[in-house]
Amino acid sequence: MNASDARLDDKEEVLNSLRKFKSRRDDLLHEDVSTFNHHFERFLEYCGTDPLVRGVLGPIEPNSTTDVGQWWNSATNRPPRLSFPADADEELALLYRIIKSVQEQPAHIFHLGIAHGQNKHDSSVELFRTLVLRPFLAELSQRLGTAADLATPEARDLQAVPLNRLLGRSEGKIFLSHKSVDKPLVYRYYQPLKVLGFDPWLDESNMPVGSNLERELLRGFQESCAAVFFITANFVDEKYLATEVDYAIMQKRAKGNKFAIITLRYTDASPVPGLLMPYIYKDIANDLEGFHSLLRALPIELGAKRWKADVV
Repeated sequence: MNASDARLDDKEEVLNSLRKFKSRRDDLLHEDVSTFNHHFERFLEYCGTDPLVRGVLGPIEPNSTTDVGQWWNSATNRPPRLSFPADADEELALLYRIIKSVQEQPAHIFHLGIAHGQNKHDSSVELFRTLVLRPFLAELSQRLGTAADLATPEARDLQAVPLNRLLGRSEGKIFLSHKSVDKPLVYRYYQPLKVLGFDPWLDESNMPVGSNLERELLRGFQESCAAVFFITANFVDEKYLATEVDYAIMQKRAKGNKFAIITLRYTDASPVPGLLMPYIYKDIANDLEGFHSLLRALPIELGAKRWKADVV
């Protein structure tokens, strides 16, 4: 069983699992040290029984070969040595085994603190949180987000967004529908959308050579949250463009407010097809006006502002 097998059929079950994980994680990391043992036991019980967590940890546990007893010997000697495998799966499995071993030998935490010059119980617990629990929980959070096909719980914390407002990995593309002759125009939208962090769908970059055109078009719409139709003097509602209009309307009916049909009509362009008239429709004079209208009409938004990496 791999991470993808851990997806639960009921999305609400997935959300409940992630909510419980966040609660157990935060209690374990942030509650007062006096209640640490209680939260530690609750967290391990959750890890041992939750289907989503078992789907992530279950496949990697049997493959862990590092000797946990030897790890503790090295970590509690003077001077202490902390070493972890380079392989990400092996490291996660080892961290989990270290955590479970503390359930059997609680004194391990105090011995770890002593080896690192921490002679009090509280400071030893904080050291264990820093060296073992936080790396384990950070990696497990990422993997649970992937297994659940949702953004990670951390994304919810950082953006203060309820889990039911977070997109799955195959929900947020933006389908850019156009005549081939208008591709230079559409690229002027495609590139800024990519830079901003959106995921625009364009036939050249999203359809492998030799793929079935209709099947790939349908998949593109199914994975999108919006379809943008560029109406220029070159636009003619025929063949594949007509098919794309039909696919867009199909997705709108299926997804409701989670799918937007956006029509941008340039000056002196062909008439807007009748089937698109009931949806978002803007007459625009230039690309900047069109881009602004497109962003306003999207049903998704980007996350919090942050400094660029090269600044900090």
